[in-house]
Amino acid sequence: MKFNRLFYNSHADFKSISKKRIVLSILLGLISVFIIYSFYYGLRETDRMMFLDFENRPLIIPESERHLQNFFFAAISMVLGNSLAISFLFSRPQNVFSRRNNKRSRILNDQAFLGFNFIHWFTKIWFLFCVFAWQTMGSEFTKTFLLPSVLLITVLYLDSWKTLIQVIKKNRWKIQFIHLIVFLLLSFLLSRINIVDYKSFDEAILAANPTVDVPSSSYKYDNIHRRYYDNLVFKMDFNSKGKLELLNSENEEIEFHEVFKTIEEWKENFYMPEYSRFSIRLRANKNISIKHIKYFELQLIEYNNLSMIYEVVNEDISTSSLYNNQIKYRVSSSLQEELEVVGSLPRVAGWDWYKELRYQDTIPINISKNIFVNRTEFSSDELSLEFKKYISQSTIFEYIYGDEVTYQDYINVLSAHKQAVLKLRMTEDFHNIDKQYYYNQFNRDEELNQERKHIIDKYPFQITEKFE
Repeated sequence: MKFNRLFYNSHADFKSISKKRIVLSILLGLISVFIIYSFYYGLRETDRMMFLDFENRPLIIPESERHLQNFFFAAISMVLGNSLAISFLFSRPQNVFSRRNNKRSRILNDQAFLGFNFIHWFTKIWFLFCVFAWQTMGSEFTKTFLLPSVLLITVLYLDSWKTLIQVIKKNRWKIQFIHLIVFLLLSFLLSRINIVDYKSFDEAILAANPTVDVPSSSYKYDNIHRRYYDNLVFKMDFNSKGKLELLNSENEEIEFHEVFKTIEEWKENFYMPEYSRFSIRLRANKNISIKHIKYFELQLIEYNNLSMIYEVVNEDISTSSLYNNQIKYRVSSSLQEELEVVGSLPRVAGWDWYKELRYQDTIPINISKNIFVNRTEFSSDELSLEFKKYISQSTIFEYIYGDEVTYQDYINVLSAHKQAVLKLRMTEDFHNIDKQYYYNQFNRDEELNQERKHIIDKYPFQITEKFE
């Protein structure tokens, strides 16, 4: 037995560890924690700055999610730094005459695996997976992966203790509880440290690729027609000084009278023939005055382009990073006498179509802080049902805009109107007919087209517009 004891000792002699070595191990651990945390923090910010979503919008992290992500990075860094500190504390040179300590060797082996091997796996697999998932899932990422992240930190923390509890005999639970409190406290404090000035990064990337707070809409049907990525997009938003800006697809500020020139240059770059048809996409801030929106639409008439797409919020988290939802709209020229447009607008065919037609009924829609249909006030939820009562071939709706009407107010009414028209059309199986027509663009059935046209003519979407 004495012979075995000479070469085997299962106890850790903490008294033999010098105070200098303890201090050095703590310093090594803390330095390692900060370096690892900085590495992951910088990797996240680098990845975020390099990529945009499918609509060329920057990836901005909300403050609450940023704090949670930082705490996760800090906790992982604390576990790995703790592992490095323990490895340094229990490692010491050995020679052929020293007594072996299998438990000490096991501690070193376990902590080495936890530190270096895990950080390699985590960086390549877990981190990159999380970055990809966050970019595609948006704010839902934090909710979905919060529990797995907590479990991962818990498992790693307990794994760092699984061999230590075998050699710490006295006051084991007290030591572990104190260590846990210190671990959580340091993780929280570290998570509050921002390695880079991310707010300046956000400002820079937003300046280069501005996001636009588009309006929301209850109308969903036009979303099935999503083949509009080749269409030219214009953005309308407020700058940092609160001034209204009109931007082209390259995020360059242009004047309203330059819309025609921008469309011409875009078609030339894409080698589009003169007779080709396309729809202009408008990505505008929901708080913009409706007068600016309508002023932009009149610029399109100069190009004889009456078809456009209003972009609205996509509330589906799984696809919101891929595209905005849309409302298709045919530009009305009824405001051309009320809004002064820079440049001479040619009298294109169909300019005064609304004047030549005669309707038995004109239904006034007064849009202001409150909405009145035929001089009766209705809430937004009641509008669609009220519109259905008047829709016919002999009726036209007149949108009357107040001075304070915003783009969102207009979209609310437009959505309810389109929803009412759609519900009436659906009574004659319009959805299936339109779907077959849309997905067979290169081999369209003329009989099917006539049937579709008959339903559209029976329940038309007809409006004129004016300001109070």
